[in-house]
Order: sequence, then C-alpha cells, then structure tokens
Amino acid sequence: MVGPWPPTRGGVTTFMRNVVRSSLREAYDFVPFTTSRPGKRNVNGDNYGYAAVLRGGLKRVAQGIFITLWHLAIYPWTVLAQRPSVIQIQASDFQAFWEATLYVLMGKLLRRPVVMRIGGSFDRFHQASGPLARAAIRWTLRQPAVLLVQSEYWKNYVAPLGRAGATVVLPNFVSETLVVPRASPPPAAPRFLLCSGEVPHLKGAYVLLDALRMLLAREVKAQVTIMAVTGPLRQAILDAGLGARVRMLDFLEHDEALAALRETDVFLQISSSEGFPNALLEAMAVGCAAIVTPVGAVPEIVGADGECAFVIPVGDAALLAERMQRLARERALLVRMAATAQRRVLAHYTERKVVAVLDRAWQLAMSGQRTVLEARRQPLA
Repeated sequence: MVGPWPPTRGGVTTFMRNVVRSSLREAYDFVPFTTSRPGKRNVNGDNYGYAAVLRGGLKRVAQGIFITLWHLAIYPWTVLAQRPSVIQIQASDFQAFWEATLYVLMGKLLRRPVVMRIGGSFDRFHQASGPLARAAIRWTLRQPAVLLVQSEYWKNYVAPLGRAGATVVLPNFVSETLVVPRASPPPAAPRFLLCSGEVPHLKGAYVLLDALRMLLAREVKAQVTIMAVTGPLRQAILDAGLGARVRMLDFLEHDEALAALRETDVFLQISSSEGFPNALLEAMAVGCAAIVTPVGAVPEIVGADGECAFVIPVGDAALLAERMQRLARERALLVRMAATAQRRVLAHYTERKVVAVLDRAWQLAMSGQRTVLEARRQPLA
C-alpha cells in the first residue's frame, strides 16, 4: 500500500490505517510503503496547489526533494523483493498526483497488478490543469487495472475522461465501535468544531470567523473550536478580537482528534473543495450533527438537507450563522440530527459494509493479471 503513512496525519492516512487494521488482515499481508515528506507548519498562505511546495522554506523543499527521490529509487527494489500480489497506490492532486503516476508506471513495468485510489480535491486539480496536463491525467487514469473512487460523484466525474477499465466506488469507513449513543444531552451553549489544518481558506475557517461575529452581535451562545490551527490563522483570530471566543487547538494525533469530536455537538465541514472527508464521517459516527457545503462526496455522505446535516452554499457566512443559531436554540432538532447521523454511518460507512468492496477490487485486479499471464503462455497458432 503506497501512500502517506504516519507520522503524516489526515484522512488518507486514516483510511490506510483503517484498512490494515480491518478484517482484511486475515486474508492479506500488508506491506506499507510511505510517500510521506516533512510537514509544513505555520506557512504563509494555504498549503494547496503547486506553489505550496515552496511555502515551507528552502530547507524543507530540499528535504522533500531528497526524500521523494529516495522513495522513488527504493520502490522498485521493494516491489521486486516483496513480489506483492497487488499494489494499491494513493493519488490525490497536484504534485501528489504526478508522483503517484510514477509509482503506477513502475508497478506496471514490474508486471504487478496496480490499483489506484483517487482522493483529495481531484476535480479542482483537473480543472486548474492546462490541455497537456489534462491529457496526461487522462492517460494516467487508464493505466491501473482498477481505479478506486470515493463516491458516485467522483465516478461520474472521471467517467468522461476516457477510462475503459474497472472503476469501483469505495467510500471511507469507520469502525462500528465509534458509534456509541451520547450519554448526555448537548449543553445550553452547543459546541461547534471546524478542522482547519494547512488549508484554512479551503476549509472555510475565515467564513466561520465572519459567521461568529454575526452570532456575537445577536448574543447567541455557542462554543466554537478550531482544530489544527496554523500560525497565520491564529493571528487572524487574535486580530479580529475573537481570541476569547474561539478555542484554538494545535494539530492533534488521531486519538486526540476523536476525543475532541466526542466533546463536539456540531461539526463544520464548510470547505470549498473536498474529496471524501474522513473527519466528517468520524464526527457523524460519534454523534455530531453537521453543517456542510455541497462539495465532492459530502452530499452523498450526509443525505438530504436537514436530516443529519444542514447544507449551505460555499462561502455563505450569513446562512452559516443562521444555521448555527438554529441548532443553538433548538436542542431537540440537534439531538435528532445527531442520532440520524449515527444511523446513517451504521447503514453505509462501517468496516463491514466497505472492506468487502475493497477485497473484490483487489481480486479483480489480480484476476486480470492472471489472465494476461496465461495468455502469454499460450503458444502461437
């Protein structure tokens, strides 16, 4: 399994850790191959797009280049030594997509079945690419034996890009053990949480600050926490005079993040671009209602507006404030939406529901490879 393993954090790493800890470990021996590089903290501007590689400073750029080249150099030797039955490669957007392309090509050259899984903001990356880059993206998507996408939205997005092989919808998933009913009702001032990370603009952090100003003007009681706060965002919160109103958390380990979600009543997934946000799934599993934007797979995760989440347009601070105010004042509605969120996770997004799909995808990739090898052994007529 090729992708960003710990100490890297985030939804992709969580997904891969969930896979290797799942019931699939009884049938497969997993070989993690990391593509992780040193993290960038407190960068000036969002850590997104091609220019993001420069925002960690020259030392980090040099380290990143060296580590990436080292990974690419040892990868074929790892494949030759391990002889994996199938290689799953994580691809996302911008530099990470092109890096994944190299792993796909080397895997094919070494005659291993390759499965590629698309994550991140792939649509935004594709739309921002020029004609030549788009042609290269289409070519890359045709190479894996099986392409894994995270939702019907992503399957429909890649369908016109010319892939003829199998495309399998594989959502993220959580352990059923996370789904425990809340022991106590939400407090009088409900607790809202947003995970910002290295892309606060993309995640809607500044939209939340605008909404919070509106709530304060209306004297609405609400506790707001922003998790994974960068230095520039922290300074923006202080400059806006909201330092006493916003609880700011650093980048947390996964168990710490889950603990923070269990102390949250409403999760805010108000991004302008998403793949399949694992944090939203985990928030719903532990009993959070949500306010979300209709990007990527999010509408499929939460279902109809008002069931377990309110769906608002991207960047709409006024409507965000209105929905936060409603949940702050209608506790029965908040409890109902949170319970619906847990039922939805149990129905669609647990390990038992998802890993069988992944198993079939791997078997499909391996069966195609066996067919090719058998055809090569047949004598010419």
